[in-house]
Amino acid sequence: TFYLMVSSLDFRCWRRSPVVFAIYSSFIVLLLTNASVGGFQSQRSFVSPAPARTHLDSASQGGLESTTKFKCTTDATAKEVNQRRIMLQQIAKIVTLPTAAATIIYPPALAAATDTTTTIARTITDSSVVLNNDGSRVQVPLEYIQALDAYVVHYYLFGERFGAIVDTGSPFLTCPSTCSAWSYKYKWGCYHPERTFDSGLSNTIEGFDNNQGKVVWRKAGFSFDEDLQPQQNLTFGVFGPDLLDGPGGVFFGLIKDTDKWIRPSFLGQTGYKSFCVDLRDNSTLTLSKQAMILGDDYIPLTRDLNRRYKAPVVHYIAKAAGFIVNGLPLKLDVRTPTYVIFDTGLSGMAVSDELYQGRNLQARKNREKSLWGEVKVSFQTKAGDEVELSARKPITTPLGQDTPWTKFKGNLIVLGLAFLDGTSMSIDIDDNKLQLKK
Repeated sequence: TFYLMVSSLDFRCWRRSPVVFAIYSSFIVLLLTNASVGGFQSQRSFVSPAPARTHLDSASQGGLESTTKFKCTTDATAKEVNQRRIMLQQIAKIVTLPTAAATIIYPPALAAATDTTTTIARTITDSSVVLNNDGSRVQVPLEYIQALDAYVVHYYLFGERFGAIVDTGSPFLTCPSTCSAWSYKYKWGCYHPERTFDSGLSNTIEGFDNNQGKVVWRKAGFSFDEDLQPQQNLTFGVFGPDLLDGPGGVFFGLIKDTDKWIRPSFLGQTGYKSFCVDLRDNSTLTLSKQAMILGDDYIPLTRDLNRRYKAPVVHYIAKAAGFIVNGLPLKLDVRTPTYVIFDTGLSGMAVSDELYQGRNLQARKNREKSLWGEVKVSFQTKAGDEVELSARKPITTPLGQDTPWTKFKGNLIVLGLAFLDGTSMSIDIDDNKLQLKK
């Protein structure tokens, strides 16, 4: 839209008429400002490569306000979480912009003028990293980036500082193949291949969201803080432009267990057995080589998608006890399971086609104004209590027919930041336990 408008105008007319010039200039600045926010729902194709960004039915309904049942512990916590949710709402309101407008690459000077990534984000320094004496536990600060609608963790590869989206839905440590401060919505870091060495692994084609592209597998020294933590040589994936464009980005994967033919996961290489993604007041990521969950106040996880349906990675999945939309329970087929994937790399929610179509029929029958107005998903803990996650007007997409598991016929729900923001999620990977706290 921007290109056609500019190229079709006679610039001599602008000089003769300052009013016309002012009107068109204002329109262009507004368009680019909206484009720089980039209203995409971020997700990778380890769940499904199918969802299209033009199919966001609930985008026009409002935002992604997360409203879990838990109560905020302090006023400061509530204020900061509300700020993030306001940003999520603003992003959702412009999510229906044409893809071409949302992926405009603008020059460095204009990018600096329209940059919105620091609106809420706190300044993160390496001194914020906390490491215990024996190195078995590390706590790293997270940074909420408005333009990405995601939380970013910072780390070092071959001495260069990188940022990546904290992602419980993918397994890999990654970095960009570029070194650009303005081509994308966030400066991920600068790749220097001469500082890396051969991993012994061939290149692969990977799919993240609707993007597919080549990934080069290299090795280099990794650490969260070069002064506190000794470097460890790890295998990581280098993303090309195909995986960085549009809704793409750089991901810090927290799935540990994968099939043998999958490239090495970050957690599989580092030996961490549990982690906590705390998205409350001072957002942090904690990695531990010991279990973090005590007692029976946890949600049991299942590995059925990997063991029974041949999913290539072991997602963090629990069985849903209930699924309620706009106060109406959606009937779940008792003959098939309803699995829920917890995915911090997703901004809203994705559901299997059967659930999506069932909800459409239900809304039309009841003449509801909002398709995905108030969504509640409940789980049963080992102790027998019920835990509920909820979100107001989450961006929701169908998973599509082409899921990675052809034999799976059950219901599948993927919950993203709209449900998890403002909560603390701990996972003991080997023990298959998940705990939610506020």
